[in-house]
Amino acid sequence: MPLGYSLSELNALALRRIAEGDAAGALGHMTEALRLAPQHPGVHYNLGQIYGAMERHEDEIACYRRAIERKPDFADAYVNLGVALRDLGRFEEAFHAFKRALRIDPDHAGARTNRAQTNLLLGRYEQGWSEYEWRWKDGHQSHAIPGELWTGRAPLAGKRLLVHAEQGLGDTIQFIRYVGVARSLGAHVVLRVQDALLPLLSGYADAGEVIGESSLLPDFDLQIPLLSLPAALGSRCPGIPSTVPYLQAATGPRNEWAAKLDQHPSSGGRKARVGLAWSGSRTHLNDRYRSMRLEDWQPILAADVQVVSLQKDVRETDVLANLPAILDAGPELADFADTAGLIANLDVVVTVDTAVAHLAGAMGVPVWIALPARADWRWQLERSDSPWYPSARLFRQARLGDWSPVVADVVRRLTGLTRGDRVDPTHPDHDRAEPETP
Repeated sequence: MPLGYSLSELNALALRRIAEGDAAGALGHMTEALRLAPQHPGVHYNLGQIYGAMERHEDEIACYRRAIERKPDFADAYVNLGVALRDLGRFEEAFHAFKRALRIDPDHAGARTNRAQTNLLLGRYEQGWSEYEWRWKDGHQSHAIPGELWTGRAPLAGKRLLVHAEQGLGDTIQFIRYVGVARSLGAHVVLRVQDALLPLLSGYADAGEVIGESSLLPDFDLQIPLLSLPAALGSRCPGIPSTVPYLQAATGPRNEWAAKLDQHPSSGGRKARVGLAWSGSRTHLNDRYRSMRLEDWQPILAADVQVVSLQKDVRETDVLANLPAILDAGPELADFADTAGLIANLDVVVTVDTAVAHLAGAMGVPVWIALPARADWRWQLERSDSPWYPSARLFRQARLGDWSPVVADVVRRLTGLTRGDRVDPTHPDHDRAEPETP
């Protein structure tokens, strides 16, 4: 390493290397910074962030503790300490760290948002939803919708309530189920969704109107972000609205895909139809953990099923031509209404944590979701089912980054499955159930 850099220059170089995905390079710069200023709390804190990016969480935790020893009122270090402890499953210690941060700064948005997500991960929804509102203050999210925010206090009878989408497409599909609860309180709900979802949701029954993000805002009395509805509804909706399915495929796309699947050479005899989605949005914060490579799924071809790619965005390294037995439906999926039509013709959808998982679950189609060892809070811990989607089964990594056992488990359960088999997510092995007697 070149000599002569100042502490601030080394810090800037380390941050640049982190942004470039070069954690090892960042570690070199920050180790030199530590040599220059071994007692500086900020150096230990930054070193902890680098170890976190490298998945070296015990080293990360030790760095944050050293930062706090040198600066006892270091609220940010307590927050990051809590996140690292949560990632290791040490939840009570994590809550203690968040609490210490809030004693120093009661309005620390990062502490409150991370404590909310930890409560949601543990299924403690009452505690989680209210504090989740701090997400608007932690610098990671914003929206430009003007007007009075509905917090649950003002009566909704006779009011026009604008409910607007936030975060990803899957979040919108997951949380629109709360719109019906708001409507039951007398509101005329105007649902604003991402343009990509408009063809699918334009006729959503629980909304009085559905508009896209590029549409002009209509008149409304009150507004609320979509994922704020659980907190605002509070005791009027203490659990998860469980009416599933709440989305259906339109007749046209469903019939068109039925004909295409029948005519395709990969369709033979009673082969089960299996939809496959192996990666999500590249901009997602957790993408490097939740997305897979197409080649990871090569063993699925041994199951003797008709595999249909549901991937609209295929990455450069995922060459479908290398697996010609997979029917590539992606180029023909113009929008999510098309995807719903295809999913309606499948026996099971196998997917990572992306919008396809939520769409299949919302339609009540059997969906097997491959999850990283550190899954998003909505999938909770350890369980193989989901309170959000009764038709879902969760397949979890035992070790972060190791997808092989997950794929092997999925393939084992698919083997012998034939078209029309009833895939029961409550069965411990998803074995085929006997046909129901008419």
